[in-house]
Parts: sequence; structure tokens; C-alpha cells
Amino acid sequence: HSAVKTEIMRFILLGLQVAAACALRVPNSLLAAPAAASCNRRDVLSSGGAAAAAVVSGFSAPAFADGRKFYQTDSGIKYFDLKEGKGYSPFPGQIVILKYKSFLSNGQMYDSSEGPGRKVLAAVYKAKPPQLLPGWEEVIGDMKEGGTRVIQVPPELAYGDKGVCFENGDCLVPPNEKLQFELTLQRVALPPPEEPQKVFAKDGRSHHTEDNAA
Repeated sequence: HSAVKTEIMRFILLGLQVAAACALRVPNSLLAAPAAASCNRRDVLSSGGAAAAAVVSGFSAPAFADGRKFYQTDSGIKYFDLKEGKGYSPFPGQIVILKYKSFLSNGQMYDSSEGPGRKVLAAVYKAKPPQLLPGWEEVIGDMKEGGTRVIQVPPELAYGDKGVCFENGDCLVPPNEKLQFELTLQRVALPPPEEPQKVFAKDGRSHHTEDNAA
């Protein structure tokens, strides 16, 4: 029975992830900056997404803080550390590698980097335009590699009054929803170097700018 239950839950979670990707028009994550979202439910239904809304409550958020010391930012984000890291903290422009679990205010998980077919998120910290939710960017700046932080994010720093909704009005993330995330900062990396700028001489040959300076 446990094996059957596991397969059912894998099927449901996969359907939920298809719904997430469809809703935001991105292949791997619900973490892009908030935007109006709608999609056709046909692909979601064929992948088990309809059942997900009813059954995914089996994946529930841990009790917030649970006796631990937690903090609150001026913008209203609450957070505490499940595990403190010992590596580097990110600077703007650096790439952060993150594992994550995402929960609605009722405790139901709606997305996870550990689900079938999913992977960790790689994004530029403080990119312009943003690649992460505002609530994430506010709290990961002082995290260190290897650390895990649980955060509660108000709607205006997540998906706001639009939520993540389908064309028929059903929503994966309802409008004005407070969300909870479990974030693990696995690694901080430098972005790849930019290509040297080229200039063209009168003979038509290209030269790198640093060569000209010399």
C-alpha cells in the first residue's frame, strides 16, 4: 500500500508542477517576479493537477518557528533559520543555487525543487529585472551557503493581488495569499564573464578593446 500511495502522490505532485509551469509560462519554477498569470487547464488535468488541489494537503508546512527564535523585517517578512550556513553570502549580481519548498497559508505545498522532474533553482541575486520573488531577495542576502531558512512572505512581496490563476478562475496561488517557503542556499557562484567588446578597424578586422588600449 505504501508503494501505491507513493506513486499516487508522485503523480499528483507532477500534475501540480505542470500547473505551476503553465500558470507562469516558465519551465521550472514559480519564482519569477509576480505577473498576471492564466493558462489552459487541459494540460493540467491530463497530468493530475485537478486532484492535486484536493490531495496535496498531505504535503504540509512545518509549524512556523516551533519554539525557535524568529525575526521580522520592516516589510513584514517573518523568518527563522533551521540551519545556519558556513559558506559565502551572495552579493548583487552573483548566482544563487537554491533548494526550495513552497506552501500556501493553509499549509499545503504547491511547489518544490525536490519534486519529480524538478531541480534546484539557479538565479541572479538582485537582477534587473528581478529573477526571484521580492520576499526571497529581501532575506537571502545574509544567508550563508549550506543554510536553510523558513520565511513567511506577505502577498505584496509574493504574487500580490493577481495570484497565480487559470483562465477559468481557479488559482494555484490565490490572490492576496500569504506564503511560506523553506529555502536552502546551496551555493553562491560568480556569473560567467562577459565577452570582450570588439571594435572594427578600417581594414574590417575586429579587435578587442583591451588590445587597442595597449
